[in-house]
Amino acid sequence: MVNRITIDFGAEFVTTNRQPSMREIARRLGVSSATVSNALRGKGRLSPELADKIRAMAAELHYVPDHAARSLRTGKSATIGLLVPNIGQPLFPVFAQAIERAAKRRGFAVLLGDSLGTAEGQDFELRNMLARGVDALIVIPTRGTTVPAGSVPVPVAVIDSAVTEGNVAASDHRDGGRQAARHLVDLGHREIAILAGPTNSLVAHERVGGMREIFEAASIRPSLYHSDPTFEAGAELGRMPDVARFTACAAAYDTLAVGFTVAARQRGIAIPEAMSVTGFDDLMWSRIVSPPLTTVRQDLGAIAEHALSFVVGEGGKPRVFPVELVVRASTAPAAAGASSLSAIGA
Repeated sequence: MVNRITIDFGAEFVTTNRQPSMREIARRLGVSSATVSNALRGKGRLSPELADKIRAMAAELHYVPDHAARSLRTGKSATIGLLVPNIGQPLFPVFAQAIERAAKRRGFAVLLGDSLGTAEGQDFELRNMLARGVDALIVIPTRGTTVPAGSVPVPVAVIDSAVTEGNVAASDHRDGGRQAARHLVDLGHREIAILAGPTNSLVAHERVGGMREIFEAASIRPSLYHSDPTFEAGAELGRMPDVARFTACAAAYDTLAVGFTVAARQRGIAIPEAMSVTGFDDLMWSRIVSPPLTTVRQDLGAIAEHALSFVVGEGGKPRVFPVELVVRASTAPAAAGASSLSAIGA
């Protein structure tokens, strides 16, 4: 249904019905507008039954918050700026979706910026977002950079490594490396390659550091290979002439592990019969590659919730979130002739 209006020179225009307001929801339920606002924002001391009734009425009326009016009233944009290093890398769209969900639950919109993998791009996007009036920033920094609190005029949460300056939310990357390495040691592997990722990444440094702790405790000296964290770089490493001498490969990123796996299998190396492979991040790729990849899973939802909570003033201190090793078909006991090792503790 539409409303039709006619102005005095006879031209007919069509307008959509006006959007329902919080006042209308309040009138229908016999409560105050403040009560409706609290229910929709998850604030205040409301009974679960009343809050559910208000949200149901808002959904029935197709209520949408009037952010423009709120901006004029409060001087805030109700927008969070999210800056990622490279949206083309498969982990970052997943992160962005988790941030979007957490923001929507609080009535915020998300403005996404892509640093395009450079410090200059990151600086440009930061200035662009601030010029557009974002209320806060969540930054996954480009390698070798950070955005500490106080360097910008709005609250900022950095999501990177726990050792990154200004970091607010991080996975326990070092323990994830330990878990992957311990799994390979328990399977009896001794000839191991580590696909270590970039030399200037603190996240990669933490992951590889955890791996090396476990390998060194087992008197294993793995071979390290640094590269960009991409499928192409992993495939190139999988084509190395001497790669068949390893019984296991531990990658600091799923992208490296998947590229390596595809290239190694193309050369006739059976995975996991001749070589086990582990990754890190539990991307969708890790589940559809053949064989499915043993990898380390991050709790992206919990990280996103914590970062949003921090920048919108709900409280919270910097936190490190636990990770989980997901064992799939890409790992198996070392082939016959490999030395058997007992489990090594953390």
